[in-house]
Amino acid sequence: KRVVSGSSDTTARIWDAATGAQLHELKGHSHWVTSVDFSHDGKRVVSGSDDKTVRIWVLEDEKRNLELKGHRDDVNSVSFSHDRKRVVSGS
Repeated sequence: KRVVSGSSDTTARIWDAATGAQLHELKGHSHWVTSVDFSHDGKRVVSGSDDKTVRIWVLEDEKRNLELKGHRDDVNSVSFSHDRKRVVSGS
């Protein structure tokens, strides 16, 4: 089991829930990461930030991510749809 967190240091991090060990550090946002979610298959993470962007991360390759722009204000919430085909975000 894993846990994902967002931080004021502009990163999202994946943790081992049993040991507390950090598994991944996802870098790319330029401001606080305010919301995060795992895809239902656990292979991707979506993150929203005060930099007004949403990023979708492929956990097999931490540097591979898709940046979604378009919000005019800070992104406060993100979530994957159950079928993994959509992401919803709110600002």
